[in-house]
Amino acid sequence: MTTFGSLIRSYRLRAGLGLRTFATLIDERASVVSAIESGRRAPWRSSATLHRVVEVLGLVESSNLWQKILELAHEGAKTPLPLETEGSLAWWWRTEEAPELDAPTLAELATFVGATIDFDRDEQQQQTPAPLTELAIEWRVRRLLGRREVQVATAPVDVEAALENEACVQLEIVPGLIPRFSVQACVVATSGGLTLFIDRIVADSRPMASYRHLLALSFAPSALWQADTTWHAAHFRQLQATGDWPGHLRDCERFALAMLLPANPVLAGAETAYVELIQQQDRQQQGWIELDDATRTLRNRLAEQFAVPPSLVHRRLVSWPCHLYGRIAQALAAEEPTLPPLDWLVPEKAPRQQTLFEMSR
Repeated sequence: MTTFGSLIRSYRLRAGLGLRTFATLIDERASVVSAIESGRRAPWRSSATLHRVVEVLGLVESSNLWQKILELAHEGAKTPLPLETEGSLAWWWRTEEAPELDAPTLAELATFVGATIDFDRDEQQQQTPAPLTELAIEWRVRRLLGRREVQVATAPVDVEAALENEACVQLEIVPGLIPRFSVQACVVATSGGLTLFIDRIVADSRPMASYRHLLALSFAPSALWQADTTWHAAHFRQLQATGDWPGHLRDCERFALAMLLPANPVLAGAETAYVELIQQQDRQQQGWIELDDATRTLRNRLAEQFAVPPSLVHRRLVSWPCHLYGRIAQALAAEEPTLPPLDWLVPEKAPRQQTLFEMSR
């Protein structure tokens, strides 16, 4: 049965809009849009809001679809529906310096999001994922984002739209995860895929860059360790208690970073920014800029261009496959107005990612 929320969600996804992006365009909170799409809140009744919705979705107000939206809006349920996830709690991301979740708290968290939890499985049979090379992580990100219509676009990645459209992830924004459990987001594995629950504070109040980073980080375990289909809460808790966890966490961070700042768009944006910077220096007759000033300027421009914090840009530019700082140093030393090709940079040591999908335990 078609509901107002399901209809709006289908056309939002067709328009390639993430949940929070769409909410921003129609001047609503992401948590409100999520609740309406899932049927936990009655549809909008305001004509002004419905007009904005139709306009953003690119629909014609005189069409039969517009009449259908109006009918569903007035027939919408007046009583909020409970969450019906019908899946099992898989993994979660806590707030900084929050204590580890014990078994009773995990059981309460699972009940809170309408999921189940199984502590009775034999943990000895669970496989511990091996650390991945940077190339393997890049490959997984490119496989997820490479199906976009624009392969190289020097613009922020709408992580929500990518996860919903390409990875079939269901997004749910709910209040209470942070106040009750110190959890920013948790993932529930269902028969249809993954449902990602995000706390309302994060979705409505955090900067967009921070919000998208959390979404990418939350999806990382599925993308990196997809061969393991038996993930559940007890397994994830056991993994966090091992000495290998810091390495796995770094892999998740690398995945999130590569998703927010895909290699090709970052390189293209950096090359353009460098040319513009040199041209600006030439117009102002200020001579060649110092290396530190050049790298800082480019870092800040890329941060603004991709809507991410400068600290994340710095981490990206010193990792494979960018290695951008060395190319900037070469260009300035040679007083060249463009950056040298990628293969001009001689690495100081052999890169880890010589073999695709090479894995070491």
